[in-house]
Amino acid sequence: MEIGSSSVQLVNEVDVNGQKLNRNNKCGARAVRNRIYDPENGTSCHQCRQKRNVFRAACKNPGAGKPCLLKFCHSCLKNRYGEIAQEVDLLSDWMCPKCRGICNCSICMKQRGQQPTGRLARKSKARGFTSVSEMLCKESSEELELSNSADLPIKEHTSEKELVAGLSGEPDGINALKDDHVKSKKVKREIKEEIPFPTCMELTTILDIEFTQEDVGNVLQFLEFCRIFEKALDIKKEEPGAILRALRSGQNTLVVEFQTKLLNLIDSELESSPKTASDGKNSWLKVLEELTIASDLVLKDFPVDWLKKGNSGYCNLDMSNKLSLLNFICDEALGTLKLRKYMDEQNEIFAEEKKAAKTKVAEAKEKERSLKQKLKDEIAKPVISNEDSLSNSAHAALLAKIKSEAAEARAELIGAKGTMPKRNQCCETLRIEREYLDNNGKALWKLRSYNDDVFLLQDVKINDEDASEVDEKWFVYAPEQKEEVNKYISSRRV
Repeated sequence: MEIGSSSVQLVNEVDVNGQKLNRNNKCGARAVRNRIYDPENGTSCHQCRQKRNVFRAACKNPGAGKPCLLKFCHSCLKNRYGEIAQEVDLLSDWMCPKCRGICNCSICMKQRGQQPTGRLARKSKARGFTSVSEMLCKESSEELELSNSADLPIKEHTSEKELVAGLSGEPDGINALKDDHVKSKKVKREIKEEIPFPTCMELTTILDIEFTQEDVGNVLQFLEFCRIFEKALDIKKEEPGAILRALRSGQNTLVVEFQTKLLNLIDSELESSPKTASDGKNSWLKVLEELTIASDLVLKDFPVDWLKKGNSGYCNLDMSNKLSLLNFICDEALGTLKLRKYMDEQNEIFAEEKKAAKTKVAEAKEKERSLKQKLKDEIAKPVISNEDSLSNSAHAALLAKIKSEAAEARAELIGAKGTMPKRNQCCETLRIEREYLDNNGKALWKLRSYNDDVFLLQDVKINDEDASEVDEKWFVYAPEQKEEVNKYISSRRV
């Protein structure tokens, strides 16, 4: 037995009394998948033109003495224009998309001489846009038509029989029927928009200090180490910048004192004598020599036997070598019991904060959901049942109160989500997570020691098979490029 479209439409359709509807009693209010449709008393959404008893935002445009009466439902405003119905409805001067001239419903598109867009909500999100309206503003009408069309390639003759038929004067017969049959098939063709890697500037200035490109990575690594273990090592706020300035100017006193402090921490677990910044039996360079031997560290481009020359050998090193040595000592300090204990403590605190943030988000979601349901039920009451209903003014006041509470709940939810760590994010003392990594060795970072409001690009190129020669460069994006970079990352993660 064939099932027509009308019988399929009746599935799960009941009236307000819970009785199934048939072809003859489909008039009046009915519920379809928890949605209340009322063709008589329901208010229509200008975008989807469905008469449902759901919340709709009304346009506040007074016009030229003739106010706009259009309303948009929550789903259409969110998916097609990126707006929240409950939030815009609280605005006294909110104008609907039609009054703003950006309405992309089929009727308004045709009135402007454009082709209707069809269903683009999922496609716009897949391409990194927040709404259909944003995507339409970025794309040209020609690209839109191309992405929605189903152009078919010209069919070539693949057999001798078809070639003979084509030459024997039968294009209006067999070949014409074949072409009609092929054209009747729907071919889905998806064209992915290629979002290029945003342009950026070379990063050479940090803390108002000029560095070479090859030193920027080591500088950022040192600053992040000082930021994360500032409390554990009692590092003063201005100390890292002072150390870098001293390195840049060739002054070694502050640098050697900081390195001696870390080496004493490392050596304290061996219960040996404290090390000093001067030459001699207890020189900090003695511990450093033991560390380099124990770790099998190959100090590339370092002068031969520089350690045996004492402090003078260290002073003769160039800035790149001194930065590499500074980060090596910082890395060795991470293996001490003091810093390991600090990392464990911070990881426990992070886990507790993450758990509390999840609980807060769940509570905010439940509060918003219950208020939305309450608002939906109150709006549907006058339509479904007129018995024991409140007066119009009292009902309007109640709805306004629920709307206000729902808006506050929405704000609480957004604030709670802002405190949530990113997916798979761990404590910073264990690892700093990249924002994005592509297949070409390009990584996007946000480092708080530099500026956590801008993106940094790390471009790593390996010049040989053994990875012994690595070319690393760092770049920085302007603050106004933040949205552009986020859109690129979203497009790559789809």
